[in-house]
Amino acid sequence: MLKLLIILLVSSGLVSCDQSPQRPIGTTNSSISPLRPANDSITIKKGEVKSGQGLFQALKSISIENVWALKLINQLRDEVEFSKIKVGDKLEATFKNEELIKFSFSQNPVETHTVTYDKKQGKWEYSLETLETFWRPRTLEGELRPDSTLEGDLIAEGLDRSVVNEVVNVLLCKVNFRMNARKGDRYKVLLSEQIFEQRVVGTKVLFTSYEGKRAGKHEAFFYEDQEKGSTYTAHYTENGQALINSGLRYPLSRLHIRSSYGWRTHPVTGRRAMHRGVDLRGRVGEKVHAVAAGKVVISSYNKYAGNKVGIRHKDGSTSYYYHLSKRGVKVGQWVRSHQVIGRVGATGRVTGAHLHFGFKRPNGRWMDPLNKRMIATPKLSGEKFSKLTFQIAMIRGTLADLEMSKQSKYLVARINDLNILPEREDKLAKLTNFITEL
Repeated sequence: MLKLLIILLVSSGLVSCDQSPQRPIGTTNSSISPLRPANDSITIKKGEVKSGQGLFQALKSISIENVWALKLINQLRDEVEFSKIKVGDKLEATFKNEELIKFSFSQNPVETHTVTYDKKQGKWEYSLETLETFWRPRTLEGELRPDSTLEGDLIAEGLDRSVVNEVVNVLLCKVNFRMNARKGDRYKVLLSEQIFEQRVVGTKVLFTSYEGKRAGKHEAFFYEDQEKGSTYTAHYTENGQALINSGLRYPLSRLHIRSSYGWRTHPVTGRRAMHRGVDLRGRVGEKVHAVAAGKVVISSYNKYAGNKVGIRHKDGSTSYYYHLSKRGVKVGQWVRSHQVIGRVGATGRVTGAHLHFGFKRPNGRWMDPLNKRMIATPKLSGEKFSKLTFQIAMIRGTLADLEMSKQSKYLVARINDLNILPEREDKLAKLTNFITEL
């Protein structure tokens, strides 16, 4: 009897479950399924690089873990020079249901680099947003006082430290300030300032001059090559001599650092390792040049460096070029400065095409190749020198226009102070308006 009762109770329970009304497909329930949220949850986290932080630490501060940080950096390193990351750079991450779908990085108020995940294609898409700005010329000039320096005077004018360093470093190529700077020396600087919402967000130093009894007279002009990131974009004398403290020629015609020298998270293994060189962005097949004259001591292949070339130079140092698609020189061959020695490739252990450029000191120790100083500075010639000449003419024209503007304002001020006969007021007013418009 007891068994029969249990069977009846169980049967009634099964019937009640089966008879519960079924929910049509597409209707919602008050409880959220753990497999699929009822509503997409969008979360945006913003941050900025803080003092003492590296890029990975900054990304982690907005909830981006190292595995995703590595993917983002690999996506952006051809567009953004992370070697120039600084305090205050802005970061923003967008998450959908706790999954990263968008990341933005900005090093100034007018440019934002963004990567967005395309789920259908299963890849990240890059975009660059640039806000509208305008460029305004401005001159600074003055005379050294008994207790002043060029550096101190420019800082007092409110210039950013990086701009001041650029002016001083250019003139240091010609002027020994410690020995030859004197009271009464005159200087002049022409700036082109990028303006956004009445703020200076970028500055180009177009012209610098310095003149003194001991120092002599020196002028420097900014040459801007058409190709973005060109290593020829620099300051030159009027005859085309480059004013660069380090005369080392770079191995590519443009300079964009994908990964700097020092400790880093390896882009392939994800492990922290010492990077004994710099990775430079380059297209497959792009020419690779010897940075200085020397003898080829390595021309071989291995599974890590791929096709590689090593050149020993006259001072005993050795330059290295890895991941080449082709090697154009042989061991024992002598090469001249800027000679083509190979082509950019993606051989060996890499995530994409680039050139790994390394340098060893004469004692065999690795060093940051961008700190190498040794060879005479390059000089522009041919088409590039013609472009420099044209740009110098434009710079001199701008200087003349700004000087005329100053004189016009002074002339108008003086005219307004004069006692004017009534019958001449109308004609003079028209003249004043004409001069003011200059």
